[in-house]
Amino acid sequence: MKMKKIIFGLFAAVGLLTACDPSVDSISAPASTLTNQLVDNEFSFEQYSFNEDDGTYTKASDGNYFFFKVGAPYKSVVIYNFDQDGKENILAGGMSGNFKIQPKRGSNPNQTFYVRAVDKDGTVVEVKKDVVVFVPTELPMEMRNICSADGVKTWTWDTDWRADGAVWGNLGYAPGDGDSFVNDGNGIWWGCSPADLTGQLKHSDTGVATGEEDPKAYMTFDEDGNVKCFAADGVQIRSGKFRITNFDKGKRSFASVDGSQAAWSLGTLHTDAGCILFPFKINGGGEKPTDFEIMQLDGSNLKLIYAAPGTGSWSEATWWAFKTISDGEGALTNYSEKSWTWDGNWRGDGAVWGNLGYAPGGGDTFVNDGNGIWWGCPPADLTGQLGHSDTGVATGEEDANAYMTFNYDKNTVTTYDGNGNQIRSGKFEITQWGKGARTIPSVDGSQAAWAQGVLHTDAGSILFPFKINGGGEKPTDFEIMQLDGSKMKLIYAAPGTGSWSEATWWAFKKK
Repeated sequence: MKMKKIIFGLFAAVGLLTACDPSVDSISAPASTLTNQLVDNEFSFEQYSFNEDDGTYTKASDGNYFFFKVGAPYKSVVIYNFDQDGKENILAGGMSGNFKIQPKRGSNPNQTFYVRAVDKDGTVVEVKKDVVVFVPTELPMEMRNICSADGVKTWTWDTDWRADGAVWGNLGYAPGDGDSFVNDGNGIWWGCSPADLTGQLKHSDTGVATGEEDPKAYMTFDEDGNVKCFAADGVQIRSGKFRITNFDKGKRSFASVDGSQAAWSLGTLHTDAGCILFPFKINGGGEKPTDFEIMQLDGSNLKLIYAAPGTGSWSEATWWAFKTISDGEGALTNYSEKSWTWDGNWRGDGAVWGNLGYAPGGGDTFVNDGNGIWWGCPPADLTGQLGHSDTGVATGEEDANAYMTFNYDKNTVTTYDGNGNQIRSGKFEITQWGKGARTIPSVDGSQAAWAQGVLHTDAGSILFPFKINGGGEKPTDFEIMQLDGSKMKLIYAAPGTGSWSEATWWAFKKK
C-alpha cells in the first residue's frame, strides 16, 4: 500500500517535549500500572520507504520512515536513539507521529531506538526496539556525480564553458531542447564572469559582495545533503541542505515549465534558499530560488536554470555554470560510462602519442605547453609506428575516430576502432588521486608537484598502449597529467627514469 505524503508533526512534537523537563511528563494511568510490558503493548509502529519524486510512502520491512501511535492508558512517549558520540538524540514524541532512521552509507542496518514513558511521580519506564533499516551500499548516480563516490565534492565556477568566461546570466527560456543549451549555450542573451559579479550586486538581497564573486570561490556538496559556499580563501559564506529529485539516470525526461520542450531537464536540484554560489534570480530583486532545473550533471559539470512557474518560451530565465576537477572517477566515467578518443587538437601537428624528455619542469608546463616533448605522431601515422607494438599489426586504433570506453560499474576499459568494432578490453582503476592537485612526484623525484594520480590498467587496455621504443611493452601504470571533463593526458616513465630521459605520452579528449 502507499500513503500520500503528509506534513510531519515531528518538530512541533519534539519542541513541545523538550521545552519542559520530560521527567515530569504526566500520565493518566496509576503508577502501579505503568510497566515495561504495558508500554511495549501500547506502543506500535509501521515502517515505510519514501519516494522523493512523487512524495509517497510505501510499507517496507526495512523502511527508514516510522509512523507510530500510543494507546491508553498513558499520555505520551519520547522516542530517541544515540548519535555516534553516544549522546541521546530525540527522534519524536507524543501519542502519535513519525520519525526517520537513516544511517550513513556503509553503516549497520540493525538499528535500535528507545521508547520512554514517565509517570506523574517521576518513575521512568523505557522499552528498547530493535529494527532493520535500509542502508545504501552505494550512492545513486546523481549523488555520485554531485558529491562523488567518496561522499564530498568541490565545485567552482566554470569559466571554460564560454569564450567570454561567463558563469551566470540570463537567457530566453527553452528555445530548443536541453542539449542545445548545454552544448551550444542556445538561448543565452547575456553572461557575466565571476570577477564581474561585483557589478551585479543589485540582483542580490544585500548589495554586498561576499567573496563568491571570484573565479576561485567554491562550494561543496556532501552525501548527507549539505551544501556549503566558500570564498577563495576558504572562509565560509553560507550553507544549507539540498536534494535531487526526478533524476532519471541522466535522461532528459522532464519538460520545461511551459511545456514547450518535452526533453528539457535531467531533474530538479532543490536547496534551502541562497545555498549555491551567487544564488540570485536575475532581475529578481534579491530573490533566491530553491528549485533549479538540472541541465547538466555529470562527473565534471553542473549547469542549472531557474525559470519561475509560468515562464514561457523565450521569456527571461537565469542560468549558472559550474565545474569540478576534484573527482577523478567522475571525470573518467561520469559514474556510468564515458568514451574518450584521440585529442588531435592539442598540438598544431595533430600528434597524440610520442616521446618526451621526462619531467623537465612542473606537470603544468607539460599540460599547458607540451614542455619536454621531443616528437609526436598523429593517429593516422600510427600505422607507421607498428614497430613499437607487440604484433606489428594494425588494429584500427590508428584512426582519429578510434575510441575507448570506461565503464564505472564494471571497472572496464574497452577500445574500439572508428566503426565501433571492439579491439581489446581490460580492467582499470585510479590510484593515488590527489583531488585534482599535483600530489604525485615524478619517478626520479626531481619534480614534487608532477602528476595528479595514477591510472592502472590491465596490460594493453588503452588506445595504442605501447611504450615508445619498448619492443612491444604495454605499460600498466600511467601518470595522470591531466584529467577533467574533457581532457586526459598520460605519461609512462619506467621506474628509474631520470629527468630528460625518454618517456612516452598520450593525449585524449572526451568523445
